[in-house]
Order: sequence, then C-alpha cells, then structure tokens
Amino acid sequence: MVSSAVKYQSGISLVELLVAMAIQFILLAGMVYVYGSSRTMFTVNQELSRVQENGRYASDTLLYDIRMAGFAGCRSINEVTPNIVANTAPTFSAVTDGLNVFENGVGWTNPTAITRLAGTDVITLQSISGAGVPLSAAMASASAAISVASNPDAVATNDLLLVFDCSRADLIRASSVGTGAPVAIGHNNTTNSSNSLSKAYGTDALVIAFDARTYFIGTDASGEPGLYQHSFNNNTVSLLTQGVQSMQLLLAEDTDGDQEPDLYADASGVIDWEAVIGVRVGLLMSSADGAATDARAFTFDGANANAASDRRLRKAFWSYAALRNRI
Repeated sequence: MVSSAVKYQSGISLVELLVAMAIQFILLAGMVYVYGSSRTMFTVNQELSRVQENGRYASDTLLYDIRMAGFAGCRSINEVTPNIVANTAPTFSAVTDGLNVFENGVGWTNPTAITRLAGTDVITLQSISGAGVPLSAAMASASAAISVASNPDAVATNDLLLVFDCSRADLIRASSVGTGAPVAIGHNNTTNSSNSLSKAYGTDALVIAFDARTYFIGTDASGEPGLYQHSFNNNTVSLLTQGVQSMQLLLAEDTDGDQEPDLYADASGVIDWEAVIGVRVGLLMSSADGAATDARAFTFDGANANAASDRRLRKAFWSYAALRNRI
C-alpha cells in the first residue's frame, strides 16, 4: 500500500539567504580591514627599521672618521706636519688639522659626477687608514726602497702612504709594491716629486695607508638622496647609504681652553678654527616609500623638511664626536 503522505525537502527562505549573505559580507569586510591595517603597520615598521638602520650606519661611519681626523700615528698632523713628496697629495693646514667643513658646499669643488644636494654641508677628514706595519729593515738611504714584513692593508701601487717614527713623517705614493716577503715598497719620482724622503727611517718607523675622505649628500639618476664618500687616495666615490636627505654640521669651539665646548657654530661662523674640538652631526633620514597614511610636516634644523608634502617617514639623528687629536 502506497502512503499518501508526501515528504518535501525543506530549505531556506529568501529572507534567510539575504541575512546570511549580509553576515558574510560583514565578516569579509572585517577581514579585509584587519588585513589592510596589518599590512600598513608592517610596511610602516619595515620602513622605519630601514630608516633607523641607515641612520645608525651613516652616523657611526661619520663619527669614527671625525674622531680620527688629523691622526698621523703616534702624533697628530699639526704636531708633526708630514714632508709631502707624493704627487697630487692632499693639503695640510695647522688650522684645520685634518678637518675641513664646507657650509652648504661653499668653497668645495666636487671631484665626482654625483650632484650634491643643495642646502647640505660637506666634510673632509684626513688621517691614516689601516693597521700599518713596521719597517723590517732600516733604509740604507733616504731614497732606498722601504721594506716591510707583510702587507696587511693590501697596499697597491699609487696608494698614499705615511712613513713616520713620531719625530718625522713623510707622505709618499707607492711607485711599486713587491709581492714577496719581505715586501719592498718603492717611492721613486714617477709617483712622487722626489725619490728622497726627509730621512732614512729605521725599524722603529711605521708605514700605513693615508687618505682624505669627503662625505656629502648626493642624488642618484632617479633623484634619490644618499650619503656618498669620496676617497682622495684612489679618486673613487661610493654610496654609503640611501635615504639621507640632509646633513648639517656644527663645530664645537673651546673658547676658554678647558677642553669643553663653549659654543657651536657652522663653518661660516667659526671664530677660531684652532679652538674647534668636536663636530655635531645632524642627519635627516627619510624612507624610500610613502609609508605614512598622510603627508606630515617635519622640522629639521629649524626648517620644514617635507616641502614636497609627501608621505615618507622621517627621523633626525643628532650626535657628537670629539676630535681626539685636539683634546
């Protein structure tokens, strides 16, 4: 016998379907919002980390060279001014003692093809660079080759070298560098004005690499700023780090001789260069991308640093380095 009761499959009504879809849309919108917020926060943190890392690296590099400015081994350059025989050598002045600062680049001749960013300062620092090695044998004469046991600084032909023994110093360019042991370093007049030094140095003398490094803010082909370093020794320029929007330098003067800064001035306002005992370095760092949610004004060195009203993140790094060879 066939039952007359017909069973129908029950479903959802149109109203229920609409309610379910609305709930799904709300949940989806919430997920999209949370994802977007998380991604924005990740981007901000990533860009900020890069800004801080680049700022620390640039500051540390500059501060190290500033502290070493004027160092010529056991004494400073202004105490024992080197006898310069090297061709195309950096110039020395007892006033600046290995330190030159150019306010807004005034007086500085750019030796590179990199365009300096307007409104930024330039600093040149001269000192020894490397570990150095003692002479393995006394020079037979002032024009004899210099003999050292090894070459840890990888000195090459035409490199600037300082030979010193705390009483005398000569700045030369290597005309040849031997490959055997001991290493013979020549200094004939192909790379020097004379093949004769101020004296025949003994085994108490050291030979060490010397350089004058210039730091400036330049822009690349796309217009992005960065901190560049130019080496006088081999006439090369390298990008140290990107994102450096500005560099401002203040010189600390000790006006009463107590080895403490009494006033800070830019290079154009220095009263007595011989009284300069330190440098205050200000670096303005900016992110590569516009990670901020909106454009924000940023004050650096008393002026708005976001004239373009972009959304880049910015951070100022101010630090101080004493000239160790003056205090």
